Amino acid sequence: MILLLTLGFDEKFQYRALMRQGKSIEKVIIVGGFEEEKAKKALESLTNFLKTVNVPYETIEIDPRDFENIVEKVGKVILTNAGKDFMVNLSGGMRLMILAVFSAFLLTGIDATVEIETEDLTKVYYFRVSDVTLPSLSLTKDHLTILKAIKDGYSSANVISKNTEIPLTTTWRRLNELRKEKLIDESNKLTTKGELLLKIYGS
Repeated sequence: MILLLTLGFDEKFQYRALMRQGKSIEKVIIVGGFEEEKAKKALESLTNFLKTVNVPYETIEIDPRDFENIVEKVGKVILTNAGKDFMVNLSGGMRLMILAVFSAFLLTGIDATVEIETEDLTKVYYFRVSDVTLPSLSLTKDHLTILKAIKDGYSSANVISKNTEIPLTTTWRRLNELRKEKLIDESNKLTTKGELLLKIYGS
């Protein structure tokens, strides 16, 4: 797994991410602007640690105030590593840089697990980039009704059809469409993406 870290003036979030992922890390990619002295010190401290534990790393030096520059540089590195499993920790650095790194994954279409820790260190949240991409499917009333039925605990097509009064053949078709868009999994359980879209569009 490749762990991509955004780095600012303080490396504590990055150390915590490294400790959480441990031996599953094959390589670390560090993104940041390293011209300012505090940023240089944070980078030096982090890379010294990585050398000590024998974890390969590379740095992507960017202008943290240039959105396009960040998207371009990070996007090219992402594409170079396409096919690898990515974990992206977005807990450090300037907000513009964090948004640009996330945008690079959206624009390249490369999926990744996003890890973000709250500033007070009380929670680490995970989601997939694909959880927040727009489905190609236009959600109909039937789709939303079926998603709600699944949330309410129904999982088989027969039971969903009976409880929603949607014809069984239509229910099967809609379930296949929802599965294809990764709004439900193979067991007809809601995915994170399905839950989020149901909360937004559901009544």
